Amino acid sequence: MEVSELGLNELARQAQMTKSNVYRYFENREALLLALLEDETSQWANALGARVAAMPHATAAQIAHAFAGACAAYPLMCRLFSVLPSIIEHNVSSERLAAFKLNAVALMGDMAAQLHRSAPWLSLAASATFLRQMMALMIGLWPLSSPSVALAPVLALPELAPLRYDFQADLATGLSLILQGLAAAGSQAGATR
Repeated sequence: MEVSELGLNELARQAQMTKSNVYRYFENREALLLALLEDETSQWANALGARVAAMPHATAAQIAHAFAGACAAYPLMCRLFSVLPSIIEHNVSSERLAAFKLNAVALMGDMAAQLHRSAPWLSLAASATFLRQMMALMIGLWPLSSPSVALAPVLALPELAPLRYDFQADLATGLSLILQGLAAAGSQAGATR
């Protein structure tokens, strides 16, 4: 189901609430989607944290595959993040957005510290940069790898194979390249000291 199909009636039905009860807790549909995104992100972070903690002295490839696999396991989170800047953030109060962004910064700080512990070759600052880039890549790759019903058969044409995206595989490739770049930049900075 696409995010655009998640009207307040459908969201209320899935939450087993009446529409009037939904309005008691959320200012609009986008505020409810933001709360849903926070919940999904929290679950994702816990699952990813367990994966990363189980990889002492992780390599770039291991980190890339762990992050890509964790993202792929939470498709609703990816879908909601893909519309966060273009839809959700345009229809939620500034106060609510500030709370969401402050929570995101805290979560990213915790994740960067955990990533740095598992991959000490990646500085804390580079770990934070990696997380920012991961989010941007995930937001862009999700819609590209989830074509519409009308586009899917078009992309199935053999001559359009270069335009097909595989979310998990392409995310892992992109994250691996980012990590390699960050590691190279870190080693160059260390060499010039």
